[in-house]
Amino acid sequence: MTRDPWSVLVDVAPDAVDPASLDRARTRVDADRHGVANLGRARRHTRRVVLVAGLSVAAAALAVVVPVVGREDTERPSPVARILGVIPAAAVDANCSNQQDPVPGPADPDRPVERGEWSTIPTVRGLLHLVGDRTPEFAAVSSGPAVCDAIPVTVLHDEPGKRGIVVYRDVTEPFHGAEAILKDATVRGFPAQVLSPPAGHHYLSWTDADGIRWFVEANGMTVPELVATLDAALDDTGLAAVPDGYEAVPVPPHDPTGTVYRWSVQYEQGGYVYLEVTSPARTPVDARAAWPGEQEFTTVAGVRALYLPQEQGGAGLRWVTDDVSYRLVVAGADLAELQEVAESLEPVSLDDPRLPGR
Repeated sequence: MTRDPWSVLVDVAPDAVDPASLDRARTRVDADRHGVANLGRARRHTRRVVLVAGLSVAAAALAVVVPVVGREDTERPSPVARILGVIPAAAVDANCSNQQDPVPGPADPDRPVERGEWSTIPTVRGLLHLVGDRTPEFAAVSSGPAVCDAIPVTVLHDEPGKRGIVVYRDVTEPFHGAEAILKDATVRGFPAQVLSPPAGHHYLSWTDADGIRWFVEANGMTVPELVATLDAALDDTGLAAVPDGYEAVPVPPHDPTGTVYRWSVQYEQGGYVYLEVTSPARTPVDARAAWPGEQEFTTVAGVRALYLPQEQGGAGLRWVTDDVSYRLVVAGADLAELQEVAESLEPVSLDDPRLPGR
């Protein structure tokens, strides 16, 4: 019996990775950077292909894997290639750390900033926040070149946040070794390819008359509905008209010559808490409507926020204020508790006695 490739992918998928461990590895970038990097390289050379459905490496909780065989169907190792992910076309020769393992959307700033440099960078000084009176076990600042971030030109969602469309322009080829599971479509008169995972969302890409590659993430609709919406909404540069039933969300200004900074703190004793503060803010939380899964749009201090009951390590809340984005994860918390913690975050200075490693 011939089987759907997606069925094979799902059947061979491993058990979920412990999410708390992922967060611990991430926030220890100062001390463990080389070990984590080596582990990542080792994994990339195993016989597995990873499909990541997400906006960033850290958020890539939805993944399936399938063994890859070499020529003549032998079991010898073959190179690993991610089958989904983009970077900006302008970033191809920019030495981006996410070029080999791209994901949809902005990259994680993964270059450690030494403690002695924090005081010399105004952006970093403005990112420092703590949660309550506890002392976090881990704190780190990381950075990355903004040119490596794929930033959408259009973000659309319906009022309940059940349907979402995120459009990227001038990016690299998003599908790698996925020819067997791609479908054909036509968008704005151009041949397009579609990847539709079992969860019901879609990834779609085409190249326009100027040779510019477009990439779309969408959820809550069929492929024909998505194509019709794109045909009505887009022109040669991005959004031309907001389609009926949707709202357009402004995307923060993006300077590809700039630097992205991230402050990360993690608490373990007394209950797991993880906080991430990133500047500049690169995408609105509304972009998450293009994802499948359990989520709810809410507010934090009057600002639109996204509630994720099953983030890595606990329940999560994400929101954007001014030019800063926040990600908060608290083990065992419900929405009301998350909102209370989020609204009590405290900006701190470099000499705050609660900062570890002073």
